Order: sequence, then C-alpha cells, then structure tokens
Amino acid sequence: MESKENVGTMDKLAQMVKLSSLRTAILGLLIASLVCVGLAATIVGTTNMRRGMEYEVETGVMATCASYAQVLGYTEENLSEEESKTLELEQEMHDETGYDYTFFRGDTRERSSIEGAVGTKAGDAIIAEVLKGGNRYSAENVMINGQPYYVAYIPLKDDSGAIYGMAFVGLKKIEVTAYISKKVAWTVTISFGIIIVFAIVAVLYIIQIIKAIDENVRAVRQMATGDLEISLSDKVKNRKDELGEMSNALFDMAAKIREVIGNARVSSNEVDDSAGYLYETVQTIAETADNVTLAVTQVATGATSQAESLQEAVESVSNINDAVHLITENTDEMRHIADSMQENSKASSEKLTELRMSTRESISAIDGIVELIGNTNTAVTTISEAVAIIDAIAAQTNLLSLNASIEAARAGEAGKGFAVVADEIRQLADQSAEAAQNIQEAMKGLASDSNKTMEEAGSVQEAISKQRSTIHRTIEQVDALIEDINKSVSITKEIVTNVDRTETASNVISDTITNLSSISQENAASSEETRASMQDLSDTMEVLSGKANGLNKIAKELDEVMAFFQ
Repeated sequence: MESKENVGTMDKLAQMVKLSSLRTAILGLLIASLVCVGLAATIVGTTNMRRGMEYEVETGVMATCASYAQVLGYTEENLSEEESKTLELEQEMHDETGYDYTFFRGDTRERSSIEGAVGTKAGDAIIAEVLKGGNRYSAENVMINGQPYYVAYIPLKDDSGAIYGMAFVGLKKIEVTAYISKKVAWTVTISFGIIIVFAIVAVLYIIQIIKAIDENVRAVRQMATGDLEISLSDKVKNRKDELGEMSNALFDMAAKIREVIGNARVSSNEVDDSAGYLYETVQTIAETADNVTLAVTQVATGATSQAESLQEAVESVSNINDAVHLITENTDEMRHIADSMQENSKASSEKLTELRMSTRESISAIDGIVELIGNTNTAVTTISEAVAIIDAIAAQTNLLSLNASIEAARAGEAGKGFAVVADEIRQLADQSAEAAQNIQEAMKGLASDSNKTMEEAGSVQEAISKQRSTIHRTIEQVDALIEDINKSVSITKEIVTNVDRTETASNVISDTITNLSSISQENAASSEETRASMQDLSDTMEVLSGKANGLNKIAKELDEVMAFFQ
C-alpha cells in the first residue's frame, strides 16, 4: 500500500511538473511571440512611418517651394528689381512656416531667410539641373551652414518662358528628425502598450485554457484509476471551443463507460451463472452418459449372451425335433401294434368273458398328465406316461398270458384254444414292451436334449388283484387287460395327436427362437453402436465441461477486471 501511495504521489508531482512546464512553455511561447511580433511590427511600422514622414516632408518641401515660386512670380510682375531686393518676404514666411526660403536671380541668391546666404551662388549640379535643364530638384542631407536640409528647387520663368532664377525652400533635417523620433517613440510606446495588453489578455485566456486542460487531465487521471464518477465544472463544460467539446465528450464517455461497465458486470454475472449451470448440466449429462454407457454395455453383453443361449436353444430344439420325429415313427408303429392288440383283444374277449368278469380291478391309469410348459413339454410328459402304461400293460399282459398258458395246460385238451390266444397275447405284449422300450429310450434322449422335458413320470397302476391264485382273479385280470388294451389304443392315438402337435409347436418354437437369435444379434450390434456413440458423447461432454469451466474462469477474470472501475 505504501509503495502504491508513493507511486501515486510521484504521479501527482510528475503531473504538476508537466502542467507547470506546459503553462510556462505556453506563456513563454505566447510572450515571446507577442514580443517578436510587436518588435517586428514596431520596427517595420517605425521604419515605414519614418520613410513615409520623410517622403511627406520632401513632398511638403516641394509643394511649399511650388507655392513660393508662384508668390515670387507674382511679386516679380508687380515689383521693380530694387523693390524686390528690399523685400523681406522670405523672412516673414520663415517665421510663419519654419521653412527657409531663398530667391535666386540667375545663379545668385538675392533674398534668403538663411543667415549669410545672400550673394552666394548655387552649386554646379543645381545650376545644370534647374537653370539649364529647367527641371525641379529635391534632395535631403544637403549641408547648409553645417546643417543637413531637405531642399527643393524650382526654376522661375517669365512670360516668354525664359528662366530668370530659382525658388528654394529648405527645412532643417534635425527638426524633422526630432519630430519623427517623437512620433516613433509614441508609436513604439503605444505598440508596447498594446502588446502588453494583448499579452495580459492572452495570458489570462491561456490560464483559463490551462485550467480547463488541467480539469480535463484530472478527469482523465481519475478515469485511469478506475473512478468513473468524474466531475467537471459548468464553466469548462459550457466553453464553446474544443476544450468545452472535449470536456462534454469526456463526461459523456465516462457515463457511457459506466453504462458499458454496468452492462458488462451484469453480462459477466449472467455468463458466470450460465457457465456454472452449464458445467453442472454437463456433469449431469456426463454421469448420465456413463450410466447409459454402462447400461448399454450390460445390454450388449446380455444380448450377446442371449444370442448365444438362443443359438444353443436352436440346436436343442433341433435335437427335440429329431427326437419328436423318432417318437412319431415309434408311435405309428405302436398304433399299428395297438390296433392289432385291439383286434386280438376282441377275439380274446369273446372267449374270456368269464375271465374278464373276474378281473375287474386292474391297474388304474396314471392319475394325471402334467402339462408341459409349452406344447413340447406337455406332449413329452404325456408320451412318457403312455409309454409307462404301455410297458406296464405289456408286462401284465405277459404275466397274464403266462398264467393263462398254465391254466390252459391244466385244462388239457379243452384249454388248447385258450393257450393259442394266450400265446398270441404274450407275443403282442412282448412287441408292445419292445416298442415301449424304444419309445422310452427316445424319451430319455429327448429329456437329455430339452433339459426341461418330462420332469415327472406318472404313477404306475397300483395293485392288481388280491387273489392271483384262482381262476377268478385270472379272468378279472383278463378283463382288466382288455380294458387296458382299449385304453392303450386310445392313449396311443392321443400320443400320435400330441406328437403331431409337438412337432408343429417345435417347428414354430424353432422359427421363433431363430428370429429371436437374429433380433438378439441385431440388438447386440445396435447396443455396441450405442455404446460407442455414448462414449463419443461422454468425450464431448468432457470437452464441453472443460469449456464451461474455462468460461467460468473468464467470467471471474472479467469480474476482477470490472472491479477496477468504480
């Protein structure tokens, strides 16, 4: 602070020194100019005045001489020569005018107001110019009795035009010089008085100018320190010259600068606020962009994983289709076998009516079929249950046929027909067991490939008859076998229908999964492109954040600069 105050004090001193130097220079230049101009004007004026007065004197001397010559012409006509010699006209005229007069008759002075001049002759040059040449003659610095004179000579002529003398008029130069010197002195005095008056007026005017300049300089210095609240006196602002215009312009400029600074401060604050809001917005957008990029990356990863899973599902569905096709072939064969079993069961039913009546109770069918999620799982579960039933029926049929054969053997000749039927039933049971075995193996492969195919097997038929030792139970078992054969035929047809539905559903699922796989791949590609775009957006937001931060810094710097002005 002390250094700044010292600097300010030095600046004020320098300013005062500059103003003093300017005031001294202007005043000195003005006074020197006035003095030089006054001296030059005085010298030129006095010289011209001296010359003019000398010329006027010479002209006056010549004019006086002309008048004197006229007077001499008149006296010569009216006076005799003797009267002319005694005439004291020249002395009287000298006393009245101060001029010296001399009348020349021929080349000799006859009358003269100059002491000791009477009787003397004129000079040869005057004689030659005036008497002989008939010309007027004037001169200055002509020495008469040791004093310089202004002189004029005019030839005197008679009526015939002959020159009979000369008229002389002279004026002592010392008297003229004294008069001229007095006039010059008065002129110089007046000139110097005028110069002094003009100098005083000019000094006062210059002082007013310097004061106006000083006030303008103080205002400029005040503005240079940042204080725009300048004050200028009305006397300076009301001046009609350039300084007044400069003062008004300076005052208007300070007001305009204050307005501009005020607007700049408001704009700076707005820019600062906008930059802060922009920075916060950019940060929010950047965070959102990062979150979106992360989410898009996760989506892309999930889409890629989904596409891979769907591709695996396509392969699994293809395996399912192969298994369903194999099941279709086996169910067709099983349907033919069931038809044959139905025909044989009808023949056996006709012969085993009593046996069927005693074997009412048989294996109860599977209580329910768990519907698969999707037509494929439902059909696979149904097929598995049907295969289990067929396998159980085949085993039971085989057992019953064995019991029937034993009973037929015991019956002897009467049981031969029954033995043949029992043997055919046993063969059909074996074929059904073999077909069921094939279907079971296909179902195992299908369950292995689909991962979600048949999760639960149906319950197996419970107890058959409580009494297997008697013929009654055998007949009841035969009746149950015939009923189960009918159920087997019905179930086989249902299996064929479900297998057809499963194949159709499997094809639809395969197409749907294929489309989903394509969509997942497209989603993965789009997600990757979106992630790249979001990364570009994030980079752009970082650049924009830097720009916003830089704008904020610029606004603060502008505020600091604006704070310089008050």
